[in-house]
Amino acid sequence: MTTACHSTHNHGAQEEHEEHAAVEKQTYTIYDRNNRYELFFESTPFIENEKAELLVHVTRLPEYKPLQQGSLKLLYNNQLVASANQPEVPGIFHLAFSPKKIGSIDLKMELTDKGVPVLFPLNNINVYENHDAFHESQQEHHENAKAIAFLKEEAWKIDFAVAPVKEEPFFEIIKTSGEIMPAQGDEIVVTAKHRGTVLLGGTQLLSGEPVKKNEELMTLSASLLDGNLNQDYLKAKAAYDKAKENYERSKQLIEDRLITQTEFRSAEAEFRSAKAVFENISRFHTTQGERIVAPQNGYIKECLVSEGQFVEAGQALMVITQNRKLTLRADVPQKDYARLPSVFSANFITPYDQQVHSIDNLGGKKITFGKSTLDKTFFTPVYFEVINTENLIPGSYVEVYLKAGSFQDALTIPLSSLMEEQGNFYVFVQKDGEEYLKRYITPGRNDGKRLEVLSGLEAGERVVAKGAYRVKLASMSGTAPAHNHNH
Repeated sequence: MTTACHSTHNHGAQEEHEEHAAVEKQTYTIYDRNNRYELFFESTPFIENEKAELLVHVTRLPEYKPLQQGSLKLLYNNQLVASANQPEVPGIFHLAFSPKKIGSIDLKMELTDKGVPVLFPLNNINVYENHDAFHESQQEHHENAKAIAFLKEEAWKIDFAVAPVKEEPFFEIIKTSGEIMPAQGDEIVVTAKHRGTVLLGGTQLLSGEPVKKNEELMTLSASLLDGNLNQDYLKAKAAYDKAKENYERSKQLIEDRLITQTEFRSAEAEFRSAKAVFENISRFHTTQGERIVAPQNGYIKECLVSEGQFVEAGQALMVITQNRKLTLRADVPQKDYARLPSVFSANFITPYDQQVHSIDNLGGKKITFGKSTLDKTFFTPVYFEVINTENLIPGSYVEVYLKAGSFQDALTIPLSSLMEEQGNFYVFVQKDGEEYLKRYITPGRNDGKRLEVLSGLEAGERVVAKGAYRVKLASMSGTAPAHNHNH
């Protein structure tokens, strides 16, 4: 729990100063043990037998949005002393409490969200004899003048987030580029079984179109040349009819014992062979020609032929991909070749959405790395296989952060927290629920998602992870933090 106390006065003429009572406020910020909620409240000082007004702001994490529905209770010695059945406005509750004794007390706030209670302990809360005692206990914090006010109501309206500074293992990073490619076996090339002319029949075979297994894609019309489907179909049908007739006759002759078992078995085998050939050709034969069907569910990656084009048997017609598994190829410079055996994972950034994707989150794994450079390049490839659960596009060139080895006990923050000013780097540290401090840091390496901090921060502090630019704009306004809310 972090606390802060402030006194804001009405600065009028000197003769009016004593006629206006000072507005005194103290603030507290606390998080639940699972980091699902941030509870920030400001209140008048806790004075013996005097009602203190508490304005409580409840933020859901990590999306950093106000709690829409729920109830809040204030407990002292496990006894209910104040409650609110719902927020006055989204995220904001109003409570009142009159402490009965001077000294340090322990309170609890119980938040109920969707029927689930969450406790927030408020320990060592000071209760004062009077306002003079409260003033005597306060000492002006040396960073108060530098604090930047950014109210909860402003943060809730934008894409905003605050993240803790973590002490965790951090890996060696090899920053490079790479390409997302289809995985082997995930793509199938559809080929012509016979020669003929392509008939699309008005079908739009465009890249990205979904297809189902055995769905008809196109037709290859019969040709007058040798090797077309019609000729093969007629030959297979004639052979089948002849073999069937011979087999039926053999069954009668074997019953009358006019032929041997060997002759009967030969006629039966000839019939079954001719039948298999005929049925296989019949699957794709129509009066117009050969039916070309999809061999699997998936998407059309590329259509290689056009209407009216003549194709030979075995010629590629189109490529169908399932787009389920992909291969990430990272191209590593020769200077980092010795580190390749220790590479075990990677993050990569796609150019079309600028999102950071993790090999681990995609159920991926390292397949292998090259033992020589790619043709006409100075790079050695490293290959990863991933499951495409995030709509990745094969053929995309990506920015890759390879992970190798590890550094223990490194302080890290989200990379999105980092701000730059004339070559100096800084972050905004949350001093209190609605106050932030500009702190210069020394950045280390990053993995595309998190940044190693060499100096300037301590573990447990919280930094602005999203919306830092809006806090920067607030700092430029020059407004002092007053914690005034109007609801």
